[in-house]
Amino acid sequence: MKKQLLLIATALFAVGCTQKSDYECRFTLNGETHLTFNFTNVDKPDSFAFFYNQSFPGGQHQYIFSVEHDTTIEYTLPLNHPAEAICYCRSNNLSFNMFLVQNEPLIVNYDMANDSIWFVGFTKPICEHLSCNPTWLYERYDVDASAFAKIDKAYQLKQKSLDSAFSAGQLPKWFYELQTENLLYYKIGLKDSYACHFGYVDNLRKENPIRESKYYWLDSYTSVLFMYRDPKFDSVIYQPTSREVYLNCTQNNLDIIKAHLPEDIVSFYTASRLSVFLNRKVKSVSEYEPWNEDLNKLLAENSSRIKDTALVNYIVNEQKNIYNDLLTRNTLKPGDKAANFYLKNVDDKSVSLSDFAGKLVLLNFWDTHCSACIASIPKKNALVEKFGKQGFELVNICLDNAPDVWRQIINDHHPLGEQLICKGQWEKTLRDKYMISGRPHFVLVDRNGLIIDSHVKGDSLEVFIERNIGNK
Repeated sequence: MKKQLLLIATALFAVGCTQKSDYECRFTLNGETHLTFNFTNVDKPDSFAFFYNQSFPGGQHQYIFSVEHDTTIEYTLPLNHPAEAICYCRSNNLSFNMFLVQNEPLIVNYDMANDSIWFVGFTKPICEHLSCNPTWLYERYDVDASAFAKIDKAYQLKQKSLDSAFSAGQLPKWFYELQTENLLYYKIGLKDSYACHFGYVDNLRKENPIRESKYYWLDSYTSVLFMYRDPKFDSVIYQPTSREVYLNCTQNNLDIIKAHLPEDIVSFYTASRLSVFLNRKVKSVSEYEPWNEDLNKLLAENSSRIKDTALVNYIVNEQKNIYNDLLTRNTLKPGDKAANFYLKNVDDKSVSLSDFAGKLVLLNFWDTHCSACIASIPKKNALVEKFGKQGFELVNICLDNAPDVWRQIINDHHPLGEQLICKGQWEKTLRDKYMISGRPHFVLVDRNGLIIDSHVKGDSLEVFIERNIGNK
């Protein structure tokens, strides 16, 4: 668990913070909310990321941004049901939690000189509570039966803190009731992730029978429901498996749930499970088609169980949108002009791709959190040593704006080649232009600045360079 910000300011000017005791927690398709960050006393550039989960469409929303000076950053976020969001500072791993609800704007004021935060908005008291008592229970427990007792203890502490805050009048009743169930589902789901490692799956499911919940749209609840499946499918959750096995596991789970829960919960849960297939990170039609085929099979088998036609229509329309987007996307092809950039090097001098004209260039996109990127430095250094005198240039581009960590990694691991770092909007710009979804990401550019390959596999680098080093 990332270290949390401890200085949560108790501002007296709580504008717009009146509690709505009759607030109704619910799911609303195509909902949204507005989030504003005010950063003050910024003495050095930094980068931030925040994320939250939604149960429909099933998946995680993540946003990354940089702060170089005092500024205000605003987002209008898709939000179909209330959700806890986690924001962390990427240079020092300090984090804080926010609680988002539909149509209720939230303002986060961050004094970076003092690491103090105060919230303005309807969910202000909830954000303050969650920043000190986040729902997340995971603390790197040992993979044995002792994990269950530790999870129970963490859960009890969270619930005790929630009880105390509610008794003291610090939290509204609607949130207390919601969070009580949320913590319970979180505990069960976390236990399930450990149970298969020491043969406790059957007992866990007997101790926690499938139960109805009025908060059926909670991400934690839908996650718990997915644990009810034939034990032969448990491996699909914890290790890579075939599409066919995953498809059968999903169908098996849906059949089990159908026999135990009311029609309205079965309807939503079925739609939620099917929507997971919409979030596959693919870059081409050929990659998407297998998952699209599986989604079609599930739709044919289960669409009659989804009573809310708006959910079915959403899945079908989004399925078409994804496919059409992949068909029309302006992909980088061999021979396309490589996008230029202007980035700072370790001497704080601006460097552009055009500076390497006449050389075969390997762009290595990485970030300071990528252990695989750092572990592969010796192999990339070997490429420079082998091809460097033949007109080859390795350009290492750090995507996250964490200059102190970036310099430390350079000092500790001695990567060869040009060392550049993204600042301002360059991270987003280069991610979009080079279609970067994972790290490390390699792009090979010829001596004329044209793309040779926009997604070279790490184990093929030497072969690609060898093949193209003699071309003028």
